[in-house]
Amino acid sequence: MFIPINREIVCILSLSFSVMLLFSSDLTVINMQKTIVSSISDDTPEVEVDGYTVTAVAYSLFAVSLLLGPYLSHAIGPKLTMIVSAFAYLSATVPYLVENGWMIFGGAIINGIAAGFMYPAQGQYLIENSSPQTAARNVGIFWTMFRASTLWGNLFVYYIFYGKQYIDQYTRRTVLYFFMGINLLAIASLMILPKSSSDCKTEGYSPSKTVKTCWAILKSRKMLWLMFSFSYAGLQQAFGDGVYSITIGYTMALGNSAKELVAVSGIIMSIGGLIGGVCIIVFATRIRRHRYARRSIFMIGCTSQVLAYLITFINLPDTAVFGNTDQLSLINPSATLALTGSLLLTFGDSCLNTQIYSIIAELFRESSAEACAFYSFFKAVCIATSFYWCNHIGLQVQLVILTVMALIGAFCFLVADNDIATSICESKTATQDTEASQR
Repeated sequence: MFIPINREIVCILSLSFSVMLLFSSDLTVINMQKTIVSSISDDTPEVEVDGYTVTAVAYSLFAVSLLLGPYLSHAIGPKLTMIVSAFAYLSATVPYLVENGWMIFGGAIINGIAAGFMYPAQGQYLIENSSPQTAARNVGIFWTMFRASTLWGNLFVYYIFYGKQYIDQYTRRTVLYFFMGINLLAIASLMILPKSSSDCKTEGYSPSKTVKTCWAILKSRKMLWLMFSFSYAGLQQAFGDGVYSITIGYTMALGNSAKELVAVSGIIMSIGGLIGGVCIIVFATRIRRHRYARRSIFMIGCTSQVLAYLITFINLPDTAVFGNTDQLSLINPSATLALTGSLLLTFGDSCLNTQIYSIIAELFRESSAEACAFYSFFKAVCIATSFYWCNHIGLQVQLVILTVMALIGAFCFLVADNDIATSICESKTATQDTEASQR
């Protein structure tokens, strides 16, 4: 499939590359955060920090700062907003080099606030540089490169962690310095990002206007349906990016390779996300033309993830979310099954997120920053909730909750997308009737 090179595609590729660099650092650190924190505590017992709690704090601040994200993006433009946010993303790695508990929590707060500014800005930039005809393709390109971010990061972690049952300070710092360097490269890449058509300060835009726009979006019928789909997207992201790989590493029945499998799982997850994103790009034209394509892809994603939850339920022990365990589940743990679950989770994640961005682009083109902020807000609240309960709820109960929410989210997305399809059909019918009456 030939993609013509024009200003739009250059903007999308530049954004996607910058985001890939930034999240190569951020998401890989989140994937191994519990492992890093545990190894720091082993070396320095006075540092009492829980990796799940740190991530929960970051996402709590993420949810709160999203209320200001759209205003900042309009006030100074999405490009400058992303640059400032990328600088603040350094707080995700630097505190672990200091190995101080208060610094780690302070870094999580700064990182959460930065994410609240980053996500609406990148969503606005993506939608501003996409037309209704190219939205599906551009979202597919963006999401494919976004998911590729964890591939490069986890390959490096696998190389460094290979053969190690204990992660010492030198190993930790090697990994963290590497990701700090990648973050700085992302900042440089964002600085040369092409400006979009409206990437400048919006004249006359005020916080009160942001509130009014957000309220109008929130009370719309379609958003009321979509918030359940957004919430499920958050729960499954928390489980896939921050819980699943860690539970594999804590399953001692997998043998001496358990810790290595954390990085391998991250690599397989990247591949699953890439497969999902590439499929969206390849079939972008058909997706645009077919009335039921968007909801069908969303259903495929949910089905893929429910299958992953079933595999996890029978394969990994209930207590693996809390720490190292010799407990077994319904069968003897299998690395092959565990990695199959990794693939299914992120393939489904790509299907979900690409279609959510697609429906946002169609419904809220004139208020893209606010709509993306709402999407990220519902996700962030659910992600934070998920990480808070990880210290109290076993793996199997979490899987039941995820399965129920997958069914609810899929149903609500179907209803919202059906409303759009019905509106389009009614509009076409009205246009044809008008043309017929004029003849």
